[in-house]
Amino acid sequence: MLELFEISKLYGDAQALYPTSLTFQCGQTMALLGTSGCGKSTLLRLIAGLIQPDSGSIRLNGEPLTAQNIQSIRQRMGYVIQEGGLFPHLSLRANITLMARHLRWSATRIAQRVAVLGDLTRLAPHFLERFPGQVSGGQRQRAALMRALFLDPEILLLDEPLGALDPIIRVELQAELCEIFSALRKTVVLVTHDLGEAAFLADDIVLLDAGRIVQQGKLEQLLEFPATPFVTRFINSQRHPFERGLRKCEG
Repeated sequence: MLELFEISKLYGDAQALYPTSLTFQCGQTMALLGTSGCGKSTLLRLIAGLIQPDSGSIRLNGEPLTAQNIQSIRQRMGYVIQEGGLFPHLSLRANITLMARHLRWSATRIAQRVAVLGDLTRLAPHFLERFPGQVSGGQRQRAALMRALFLDPEILLLDEPLGALDPIIRVELQAELCEIFSALRKTVVLVTHDLGEAAFLADDIVLLDAGRIVQQGKLEQLLEFPATPFVTRFINSQRHPFERGLRKCEG
């Protein structure tokens, strides 16, 4: 579905991403995991064509991404950022249907697609006429996901889509996303810093550090066969606070 070959990105003197190669399988979810500044969001922005690599190439279904075709290829990608990225002056419905209206879809076709995706994401119809500032964070993320899925893209790019939500809503949406991924069988690239979220939602985990991939595989592989000391430190950093809290409560 998606192939990256030796792509890299430099910002001034800072190497945001060293030459990196990855293959994303059709219908699978891959999580890009790591600390802030590790290169995971840079990698996603390169895939989306929002920035251009300094070296290497990106292919979607064998077609290389270029400056000439990126606009048309981007219509084959759905993209969700943290907090949704909805336009505050547009209703949820207007945000969700923005690209379809730009492409001159018929009103009937748009209404049918809104109904299908509303059921899929569990966003009740009465919320659609409200503005982003009038709904909860969870409802904004559901609307953002509907917008990303509206054109029925081949690949779905999610940049920490649940990072700004409170823990209860985040767990609920994780479960819903899992159901949606299973139902649609889209190729999904998920950026997160949450190990549990990556393990729950993804078929494969790619852990990055300082612009490089340090390990790729299932959570069990990262736990049992860490490739570097950083892998162990990263896993322990997310596991130990909870364990320390339990020990304090038991004490």
